[in-house]
Amino acid sequence: MEDPEQLRDRENIAFHEETHIVGHEEFESCRDDLDSHVAVGVTNDASEVLLMDDGSHGWTLTAFPAEPGDDWVATAREGVQSLIGVPVELDCPERVRRIDFQKEGTDQQTTIYNVVCRAVPVEGCPVASNPELDGEALQDLRWFDEIPTECEGPIVEDIRLFVE
Repeated sequence: MEDPEQLRDRENIAFHEETHIVGHEEFESCRDDLDSHVAVGVTNDASEVLLMDDGSHGWTLTAFPAEPGDDWVATAREGVQSLIGVPVELDCPERVRRIDFQKEGTDQQTTIYNVVCRAVPVEGCPVASNPELDGEALQDLRWFDEIPTECEGPIVEDIRLFVE
């Protein structure tokens, strides 16, 4: 998959859209600083989900920057393998979140996508010896059997797809 828009009309994939009207400075920041991501719900044989804390977003599904034109599936597979140290197989996309940021009073807009995929469950609780994201050490990487209480908003919705 190279373009999340390809998933728009699939019956088994939730496709959410939202638009935010933002001022000039915020628009520039969104355009320059926000990335699209592919998030992966990795579960294990104990029905736990792997969550990461990169130091800025709190606990989230494992997520990796991706842009239209990238191979999002390969990005997700390679990213998860770098965190857990074992190969992972992706099952299917679960949700796409398209977020448009429109510059107030103009037609200018920038779009990001967050695609949530399900991985085939893994055995045990694997974690790589030195998990990194984009060359930076992660603050934390753990297996959870419930949604951490400090999580909120769309992050909770994403994690809930994988925790019973």
